Parts: sequence; C-alpha cells; structure tokens
Amino acid sequence: MSRSRKSAAPIAAAALAAFALPLAGCGGGSSTDSSPQSSATHGRPASTAPAAPTSTTAPTSTAAPTSTTATSSGAVTTVLAVASGVRASLRASTHAPKVERPWPIHFTVTRAGRPARATLEYEYLFGGQVVAHRSHYTFTGRFSDLFKWPSSAVGYPLTFRAVIVSDGVTFNLDYPVQVAK
Repeated sequence: MSRSRKSAAPIAAAALAAFALPLAGCGGGSSTDSSPQSSATHGRPASTAPAAPTSTTAPTSTAAPTSTTATSSGAVTTVLAVASGVRASLRASTHAPKVERPWPIHFTVTRAGRPARATLEYEYLFGGQVVAHRSHYTFTGRFSDLFKWPSSAVGYPLTFRAVIVSDGVTFNLDYPVQVAK
C-alpha cells in the first residue's frame, strides 16, 4: 500500500470534521396546514445542537422506497416516497446551492390525500456516511425551510437527507448537493 493512501484517511477525517462541526443546517422553518385546526410548530433555532429522539417507539417501517421527478432541463427538483398510505416529498431549487446564500426547501406529507402530522430531522452525508445531524421539527401537512450552507461545505459531494417520520413510517429523502462559491 502506498504511503499517500495511508495518509489520506486522516486528511479525509479532518476535512469531514471541519465540515461537520460548523454546519448550521437551517434557518427558521415555517409550516402550513390546510386544515382549520393547525397547531404546527417551527422547531428550534438553527444554532442549536442536534435534537435527541423524542419518541421511544420504533417506526414500523424504515427507508421507504423513493422516486425522483426531473425538470425539463433534467435537474431533479423533487424527491418523493410513498409507503403504507403515507406520501412524503422534498422539493428544492438546485443541487448546487451557493455558500451563505438562502437555499429554500419544501416538504409535504399526506395520508390519503390529507395533511399528515410528521417529524423532520436533517442529516448530512459524505461518502454515504452521516457526518452531521441538525434540526428537529414537528409539522402537519407542509413545511418550508430556508438556510445557508457554510463555506466549509464548498467542493464536497454531499447528500442532504430529510428524515421524515409519519404514522410509524420513516422516509429518508436524499438530495445530492455540491455547494458552490
């Protein structure tokens, strides 16, 4: 094995640590619900540490199958998953968000066509490994968030993962990004 290959692991680990630690994740979210009894919450401010799980009940299903929808230019803008009658989607405007610029994302969760109560957490993956967890929100039906990617994320092929839990079903909605200057 060459010397450069052996020394690459600590460099990669240091780069991941540099990326994962300052990753703020998101700004203030907003949620809407088409039902008249809406009581959705926005969650915690972006600067808080990752939230601990709030439920001790394990979901009945994990990582539901997902599909993607492409625009006419071929860019995937929506990730969709359906399982056990629950439908969850993530919609974002670009796979190349700009550093320190607002990056809007939108989520919808329904059951039988009606808004469903859900929880949402963000994970950030590098090379298929989770390098950071951020945010914890509870909402009914729709949720939007606006946040900024840190300069430490520039140049890395990352995956933004939205972990949505609704009615005992867990969805991992993965959206590849590469942050640009």
